Amino acid sequence: VRGGGTHRSGQGAFGNMCRGGRMFAPTKTWRRWHRKVNTTQKRYAITSCIAASGVPALVMAKGHRIEGIPEVPFVVGNKVEELKKTKEAVTLLRKAGAWADIDKVYKSKALRAGRGKMRNRRRTQRLGPLVIYGKDNGVVKAFRNIPGVDTICVNRLNILRLA
Repeated sequence: VRGGGTHRSGQGAFGNMCRGGRMFAPTKTWRRWHRKVNTTQKRYAITSCIAASGVPALVMAKGHRIEGIPEVPFVVGNKVEELKKTKEAVTLLRKAGAWADIDKVYKSKALRAGRGKMRNRRRTQRLGPLVIYGKDNGVVKAFRNIPGVDTICVNRLNILRLA
């Protein structure tokens, strides 16, 4: 602990109630952090997520703004994978009618309540659209600076990102 003074100074900095101190009852290394799930169950869960993304009522129940989008899920051509600039990605989302969902993300940015602010989880925001691509020819860099927009490769679909 930085600082000086008497031998008593800085002793409280290791307590579980102090910022930067140790946690109470630290997590053990022998805890089962990872659970094995059967491959068929994983596949079934991913197909269920993809099927649910085609039902507008379920998508709207998750809080997404899809009023301006012509179809759900919104499918575009392979030209989108060639996008290199964020400005191009923004114009695509605006023309497609998906900007209302991103506008919701902009308005939802807020400071987190509680201790998370001290633990590098300072801000919270809603989730926006998910861009699924086949080949990354710059599409990840184009969309990564738009808040709420997430990109994922079709070969590495993640149930937590899809849900």
